[in-house]
This record gives sequence, structure tokens and C-alpha cells, in this order.
Amino acid sequence: MGTEIYPPNTGPLAQLSAEDKKKRLDAMVKIWQSDTEKRCQPENLPAFIATTGLDEYRYSVWLRFPEWERSAVVGQVLTLQRSPQGQERPVLFSQWRHDPLLQQMPDWKQQLPNENVFNISVRITPGSLGEGSKWAIVMPRDLVPRYKPGWPKQQDWVSWTQTFDWLAVSTSFVHGLLDAL
Repeated sequence: MGTEIYPPNTGPLAQLSAEDKKKRLDAMVKIWQSDTEKRCQPENLPAFIATTGLDEYRYSVWLRFPEWERSAVVGQVLTLQRSPQGQERPVLFSQWRHDPLLQQMPDWKQQLPNENVFNISVRITPGSLGEGSKWAIVMPRDLVPRYKPGWPKQQDWVSWTQTFDWLAVSTSFVHGLLDAL
């Protein structure tokens, strides 16, 4: 097996044991799941659907990459499912995983040195019924102000995000959701 070429773990948590990192990743999943469940309550559903892109895409996959465990990614998949009464309700799935594709990921700390977690969203509509598939990489809107005034400008963001296969990392989380249903 080849040697791992992940960028080095950084930050105050980088030297934690593997078990402590696993506990932190488990906690990230649990907290993120809980926070999102609170945001997708029925009274907020129309705004939630629009904000997450589920009005246009079938899946919204949010990825978080912690600086202290560069071989791991925490993912959250959102989709809508029809209830027996015919109403759409959000389905939410969160987990973390070690992903070999991250070995090829560009080092986001070079672009965002002051961040301890990098967030990105991938929105996916799989091809079916002749529609064709489509997907988009999205910088989380709530994070844009934190990344100004330095980097990235929109053209930098587009160029940088095209250097990695975010879709492949995202689809593994969609498969996890579908397996859990």
C-alpha cells in the first residue's frame, strides 16, 4: 500500500490520540445533526429548502474538513422525501469517514490559514427520466463574510474547487444515506 500524502494535521488538536480524534469526529456529527434538525422544523421548511438548494437539487451534501485530522471528512446529506400524506419532509444523514480521495485534495489551509474547519457544499441531481445529471459546488453563504477581504474571490473559488473531485467524496455520503433508509 502506498504512503499517505495528506497535508499535515495542524492546530492545537493535531496531536490528540486516534481515539480522542474519533470522539471529536463523533461529537461533530452529533452536534451538526442536532443543529440541522432544529433548522428544518415545519414552520421553517420553505426557507430551509431554498437555503439548502433542495428546491433545485435532489441532494445537498455539506462537507467539513477538520485541520486536526486531514484524512477525515464529516458529511451531511439533506434530501426531501414524501410522507404518506403527500407532504415533503427533510431527510437528514450525518457521518464521518476516512476517505482515500482526500490524499489528492489540495491543501485548503494554504487558502484559508486562519480556519480550523473547511466547509463546502455539493448539490446533486442524479440523472433519471431523461433529465440528465447536474451538480454544483457551493461556498456556504453564511461563511462568505468570514473569508473576505482576502481570499477567495469568486473566480479564485471556482478555479480552486475545480482542482478536486468533490462530487466523488459527496456521492459516498449519498450512498450512506440511501443504505440507511
